[in-house]
Amino acid sequence: MLNISLQSEYVANIVGLNITNTFLTSILVTIILLVASVIFYFHKKGHKNIILKGIEILIYELLQLCDKITNNRKLSKKILPLIATFFLFIVTANIIALIPGFLDAIFVKKSATEMASLVRSPNSDLTTTIALSIFSVLAIQFFSLQALGLKGFLARFFNFHGIMNFILGIFEIISESVKILSFSFRLFGNLFAGEVLLLVVSYLVPYILPLPFMFLEIFVGIIQAFIFAALTLTFIKTSTLHHLANE
Repeated sequence: MLNISLQSEYVANIVGLNITNTFLTSILVTIILLVASVIFYFHKKGHKNIILKGIEILIYELLQLCDKITNNRKLSKKILPLIATFFLFIVTANIIALIPGFLDAIFVKKSATEMASLVRSPNSDLTTTIALSIFSVLAIQFFSLQALGLKGFLARFFNFHGIMNFILGIFEIISESVKILSFSFRLFGNLFAGEVLLLVVSYLVPYILPLPFMFLEIFVGIIQAFIFAALTLTFIKTSTLHHLANE
């Protein structure tokens, strides 16, 4: 049965709280990452496991990416946990929903006539991408405040040293607000479109043909995770470079 819905669907009710399929997948992804991080922490020295080695290489490469953009190892180490979390969550959430037996394969009954997919990529839910975007923008403001101090941070938005600086401050406020929409719709649009394409192809030709599209969707998920993390990193860097006019 082909089931395509723009909105996430409720699949459970726990203590009066309705749980959507995207939220359920988010919890599953979070548990997986927590377990992986604990295992990695206690086996970070001298391990030979190929998965742990891969995580170590990935974290190192993300640190190198931070260094290239910030040119500041101290700042890179502060930002790395945030950037790595964004990247790993988005990639894992996208991949887990593509595992055979998950994508539109496990259903729960919503009513006598309606069924809902139990697992769905959180990145295909606009609510999740907006939440990630809000957290990203708040993190950008946090690092900016930390680097510039309260006076320098407020001067980014409220600069009264001339009419042009005042207008630029207004545009800065608008720019920071628009980032939420830009981040969320870019991530949501690309991954939801890919999921729909994969579902349609799987429904029409259920064997062999969906495989290239599945690998393409994984590749797109990795690219989108990289873009989200890299943009957050870049905006953090630029937001810490503002200085008071006429200082």
